Amino acid sequence: MRCPQTLPEPACRRFVLEYGPKRAGIRRALALSLLFFLLFGTGLHLEFLAGRNWNAGEAILLAHLAVGLLFSVLFLSWIGGHVVRSLPRSGRPVFTALSWLLLVKFVLVTATGLLMALPVAVYLGGGVWFWSFEATHRLTFLHLWGSFAAVAGLLAHLAMRHWALPTGRRGRRAP
Repeated sequence: MRCPQTLPEPACRRFVLEYGPKRAGIRRALALSLLFFLLFGTGLHLEFLAGRNWNAGEAILLAHLAVGLLFSVLFLSWIGGHVVRSLPRSGRPVFTALSWLLLVKFVLVTATGLLMALPVAVYLGGGVWFWSFEATHRLTFLHLWGSFAAVAGLLAHLAMRHWALPTGRRGRRAP
C-alpha cells in the first residue's frame, strides 16, 4: 500500500486546478450560471414535454425543486457582494441599466419559483393547501416567460462584460 502523500492527484481535480477559474467568486458565478441553465432546461422539459411521460416529469420536477432551492440560497448569498463590487466598475450606463433589469428578472423568477414551491412545503409540513388555478396560471406564466427573459439578459450581460475580447496595446478589455 502506498502512502497517501505519494498517490497521484485525481485527474478531475488536476484539470480543474489547471484550467478552471482561479478565484472562488468566479467559481461560484460559474456554478450559478450552470445551475441556472440546468434549471432552464428542466423547466422547459416540465412545461413542454412532461405531459407525455409524467413518471419522468415527476422526477424532473423534484430535481427542479431541489436545484431551484440550492440556486436560490447560492444566488441570494452571492448577489449582494457582486452588486457592491461591480457597480463602481460599471463604466457604461447601458450595461448598468441592463444589469439592473437582469437582477429584476432573476428576482422575479426566483420569487415566483419559491411561491410555486410553497404548497409543496405546506404538504411536507402536514397540511394540504394549493394556490387557486388562476394564481397558479399567473405564477407559471411569470416564471416561464421571466426565465426566457433572464436567459436572454444573462447572455447579454456576459457578452457585454465578461466575454469581451481584449483590445488595445496592453491587452485590457474594452470598458
